[in-house]
Amino acid sequence: MLSRAAERVYWLGRYIERAENTARIVQQYSQLLLDLPEEVGVEWQDLVAIFGADDYVEAASAGARERTILNFLLADPLSSSSLAHSIRMARDNIRNSRDLLPQEAWENANELHQYAKTHLSSASQGRNRFEILSDCIGRCQQINGILIGTMSHASPFHFLSLGQNIERADMTSRIIDVAAAYLQQNEALVMRYGSTLWTNVLKSVSGFQMYRQYYQPEVEGMAVIDYLVNDAAFPRAIDACIERARINATALPHGDAVRASLDAVLASLPSPMPAELAGAEVSQLMDALQVELAGVHQVVVDTWFPPA
Repeated sequence: MLSRAAERVYWLGRYIERAENTARIVQQYSQLLLDLPEEVGVEWQDLVAIFGADDYVEAASAGARERTILNFLLADPLSSSSLAHSIRMARDNIRNSRDLLPQEAWENANELHQYAKTHLSSASQGRNRFEILSDCIGRCQQINGILIGTMSHASPFHFLSLGQNIERADMTSRIIDVAAAYLQQNEALVMRYGSTLWTNVLKSVSGFQMYRQYYQPEVEGMAVIDYLVNDAAFPRAIDACIERARINATALPHGDAVRASLDAVLASLPSPMPAELAGAEVSQLMDALQVELAGVHQVVVDTWFPPA
């Protein structure tokens, strides 16, 4: 398998996962703002922090901040954090890898791209936002289902899955990071409205039902964080993502360095999470994890992909 082709498939996995996560997070955050009173202090700029684009918010005027942020996250073709950008990049990577991927995946990715071009601008302005984002989530899941269900589980599949799981672990850590920031801002209000906040965190990764079904009935902050960090059975938990990425690296040639870097990430996760951990400590842990995942990505690049 050519390294250029491997790189395109790897990034396809990352961009499809990023598009689905972006749509889900914006959708659930919109719902959270409706559910919580203003005194809690949940604002749109907190959402941008998930994507590491705080400077962009500071440049926006206060009156137009919501509209500016939603355009930045959904429709702006120049924003590397936007849903539109992730969908376009996923389509481009599928288009250039059609000899390795099912034809149906290309057809569905192209349809998703056309749908996003037509509808995301409306969603960023608040018109039919929930319905449009739900459609984008469903179409991303459809593409993932085609890829997982019809690709041979050979090298192209393992590069696809490796990218997907690294991206998924990174996004889950960012969601936890922003939620933990609320613990630092106003602990009394978080205690009062904590169930709503942490339910939203779970729904942002489609984990609410699985948490209630297999973990415990109460939705409580540190229990949710421990679930999203250490649950080996939930596919969006960080532990499960890293373990699956490790399996992919093991199946690929010359994957020892990547596997070792993933082992180091697993070893750094506290299991279980200490119940008395403060919000600031959770944020520090997630920040360190994101740095480690960026290091894993760099090892992937150095191992398999050609220099720019």
